Amino acid sequence: MRSFVVFMAAAALAGCAVPPQNTATPGREAAGTVLLARSGLIVEDSRDSLLAFGTALPSVEMRVTPILGPVVTRTTRVDCGPAPVSLIAFQDITLIARDGQLAGWMTDEDGLRTDAGIGLGSTETSLTAAYKTEYTLDALDREFDAEGFHGTVRNGRVSSMWAGTSCPS
Repeated sequence: MRSFVVFMAAAALAGCAVPPQNTATPGREAAGTVLLARSGLIVEDSRDSLLAFGTALPSVEMRVTPILGPVVTRTTRVDCGPAPVSLIAFQDITLIARDGQLAGWMTDEDGLRTDAGIGLGSTETSLTAAYKTEYTLDALDREFDAEGFHGTVRNGRVSSMWAGTSCPS
Protein backbone atom coordinates (compact mmCIF):
# COMPACT_ATOMS: atom_id res chain seq x y z
CA MET A 1 0.00 0.00 0.00
CA ARG A 2 2.82 2.37 0.88
CA SER A 3 4.46 2.00 -2.57
CA PHE A 4 1.05 2.68 -4.18
CA VAL A 5 0.77 5.97 -2.23
CA VAL A 6 4.33 6.98 -3.22
CA PHE A 7 3.55 6.11 -6.86
CA MET A 8 0.34 8.20 -6.81
CA ALA A 9 2.15 11.17 -5.21
CA ALA A 10 4.90 11.00 -7.82
CA ALA A 11 2.33 10.80 -10.63
CA ALA A 12 0.47 13.81 -9.24
CA LEU A 13 3.69 15.85 -9.00
CA ALA A 14 4.69 14.91 -12.55
CA GLY A 15 1.47 16.49 -13.75
CA CYS A 16 2.56 19.76 -12.08
CA ALA A 17 5.80 20.04 -14.02
CA VAL A 18 6.29 23.42 -15.66
CA PRO A 19 6.58 23.08 -19.44
CA PRO A 20 9.86 24.36 -20.92
CA GLN A 21 9.81 28.02 -21.89
CA ASN A 22 10.73 29.30 -25.32
CA THR A 23 13.86 31.33 -24.59
CA ALA A 24 13.94 33.06 -27.97
CA THR A 25 13.66 36.82 -27.98
CA PRO A 26 10.17 37.94 -29.05
CA GLY A 27 10.06 38.23 -32.83
CA ARG A 28 12.85 35.68 -33.23
CA GLU A 29 12.51 31.98 -33.72
CA ALA A 30 14.68 29.59 -31.76
CA ALA A 31 16.44 28.62 -34.99
CA GLY A 32 19.91 28.13 -33.58
CA THR A 33 22.79 30.05 -32.11
CA VAL A 34 25.42 32.42 -33.46
CA LEU A 35 28.83 32.32 -31.77
CA LEU A 36 31.54 34.91 -32.24
CA ALA A 37 34.68 33.54 -33.89
CA ARG A 38 38.03 35.19 -34.52
CA SER A 39 37.72 34.23 -38.19
CA GLY A 40 34.00 34.90 -38.73
CA LEU A 41 30.82 33.61 -37.13
CA ILE A 42 29.89 30.11 -36.05
CA VAL A 43 26.28 29.27 -36.82
CA GLU A 44 24.90 26.38 -34.82
CA ASP A 45 21.74 25.28 -36.60
CA SER A 46 20.76 22.30 -38.71
CA ARG A 47 23.96 22.87 -40.75
CA ASP A 48 26.49 23.82 -38.04
CA SER A 49 29.30 25.70 -39.74
CA LEU A 50 31.78 28.52 -39.68
CA LEU A 51 30.89 31.50 -41.86
CA ALA A 52 34.48 32.62 -42.37
CA PHE A 53 35.58 36.07 -43.39
CA GLY A 54 35.40 36.04 -47.19
CA THR A 55 31.99 34.31 -47.28
CA ALA A 56 29.51 35.99 -49.65
CA LEU A 57 27.31 38.39 -47.68
CA PRO A 58 23.96 37.04 -49.02
CA SER A 59 24.90 33.57 -47.71
CA VAL A 60 25.82 35.02 -44.33
CA GLU A 61 22.60 37.01 -44.03
CA MET A 62 20.51 34.01 -45.07
CA ARG A 63 22.03 31.92 -42.26
CA VAL A 64 22.05 34.49 -39.43
CA THR A 65 18.76 36.35 -39.98
CA PRO A 66 16.54 33.49 -38.67
CA ILE A 67 18.62 33.57 -35.46
CA LEU A 68 19.51 37.24 -35.02
CA GLY A 69 16.31 38.73 -36.41
CA PRO A 70 15.93 41.27 -39.20
CA VAL A 71 18.57 43.77 -40.25
CA VAL A 72 18.07 47.01 -38.31
CA THR A 73 20.18 49.31 -40.52
CA ARG A 74 22.46 49.21 -43.54
CA THR A 75 25.07 51.88 -44.12
CA THR A 76 28.18 52.40 -46.19
CA ARG A 77 31.34 53.98 -44.79
CA VAL A 78 34.22 55.27 -46.88
CA ASP A 79 36.47 56.10 -43.91
CA CYS A 80 37.32 52.52 -42.87
CA GLY A 81 40.39 51.55 -44.78
CA PRO A 82 41.35 51.53 -48.41
CA ALA A 83 37.87 50.76 -49.78
CA PRO A 84 34.31 51.44 -48.63
CA VAL A 85 32.68 48.96 -46.27
CA SER A 86 29.06 48.06 -45.74
CA LEU A 87 27.78 47.90 -42.18
CA ILE A 88 24.85 45.55 -41.66
CA ALA A 89 23.47 46.06 -38.16
CA PHE A 90 21.37 43.47 -36.37
CA GLN A 91 20.12 43.98 -32.81
CA ASP A 92 23.24 42.50 -31.14
CA ILE A 93 25.98 42.74 -33.77
CA THR A 94 27.13 44.70 -36.79
CA LEU A 95 28.59 42.77 -39.71
CA ILE A 96 31.22 44.45 -41.85
CA ALA A 97 31.37 43.60 -45.54
CA ARG A 98 33.85 44.61 -48.19
CA ASP A 99 33.33 43.77 -51.87
CA GLY A 100 30.19 41.80 -50.98
CA GLN A 101 31.97 39.48 -48.56
CA LEU A 102 31.97 39.19 -44.78
CA ALA A 103 35.10 41.00 -43.60
CA GLY A 104 34.49 41.50 -39.88
CA TRP A 105 32.04 41.95 -37.05
CA MET A 106 31.74 44.26 -34.07
CA THR A 107 29.47 44.38 -31.07
CA ASP A 108 28.89 46.56 -28.07
CA GLU A 109 25.64 44.83 -27.10
CA ASP A 110 25.35 42.05 -24.56
CA GLY A 111 24.05 38.88 -26.10
CA LEU A 112 26.53 37.06 -28.32
CA ARG A 113 29.43 35.02 -26.96
CA THR A 114 32.48 33.10 -28.12
CA ASP A 115 32.61 29.32 -27.83
CA ALA A 116 34.44 29.90 -24.50
CA GLY A 117 31.51 31.98 -23.24
CA ILE A 118 33.24 35.36 -23.52
CA GLY A 119 31.12 38.34 -24.53
CA LEU A 120 30.15 41.79 -23.38
CA GLY A 121 30.01 41.97 -19.63
CA SER A 122 32.46 39.11 -19.15
CA THR A 123 35.06 39.82 -16.51
CA GLU A 124 38.65 40.55 -17.43
CA THR A 125 39.59 37.52 -15.33
CA SER A 126 37.34 35.28 -17.47
CA LEU A 127 38.78 36.76 -20.66
CA THR A 128 42.38 36.12 -19.65
CA ALA A 129 41.52 32.61 -18.40
CA ALA A 130 39.93 31.74 -21.77
CA TYR A 131 42.48 33.35 -24.12
CA LYS A 132 46.08 34.54 -24.07
CA THR A 133 45.42 38.28 -23.85
CA GLU A 134 47.59 41.31 -24.56
CA TYR A 135 46.56 44.85 -23.62
CA THR A 136 47.25 48.36 -24.83
CA LEU A 137 46.01 51.58 -23.27
CA ASP A 138 43.38 53.66 -25.07
CA ALA A 139 42.16 57.13 -24.09
CA LEU A 140 39.22 55.72 -22.09
CA ASP A 141 39.61 51.96 -22.03
CA ARG A 142 42.14 49.20 -22.26
CA GLU A 143 42.16 47.51 -25.65
CA PHE A 144 42.81 43.79 -25.83
CA ASP A 145 43.90 41.22 -28.37
CA ALA A 146 42.75 37.83 -27.15
CA GLU A 147 44.08 35.42 -29.76
CA GLY A 148 42.37 37.34 -32.58
CA PHE A 149 39.37 38.62 -30.64
CA HIS A 150 39.77 42.35 -30.12
CA GLY A 151 37.91 44.71 -27.86
CA THR A 152 37.95 46.99 -24.88
CA VAL A 153 37.78 46.50 -21.15
CA ARG A 154 36.23 49.13 -18.92
CA ASN A 155 35.91 48.79 -15.15
CA GLY A 156 37.15 45.19 -15.30
CA ARG A 157 34.55 44.02 -17.86
CA VAL A 158 34.54 43.51 -21.62
CA SER A 159 32.76 46.57 -23.05
CA SER A 160 33.14 45.99 -26.82
CA MET A 161 34.43 43.24 -29.12
CA TRP A 162 35.35 42.85 -32.77
CA ALA A 163 37.24 40.60 -35.16
CA GLY A 164 38.43 40.96 -38.73
CA THR A 165 38.00 44.37 -40.34
CA SER A 166 36.83 46.93 -37.82
CA CYS A 167 35.19 50.29 -38.33
CA PRO A 168 34.63 52.14 -35.05
CA SER A 169 31.85 54.68 -34.80
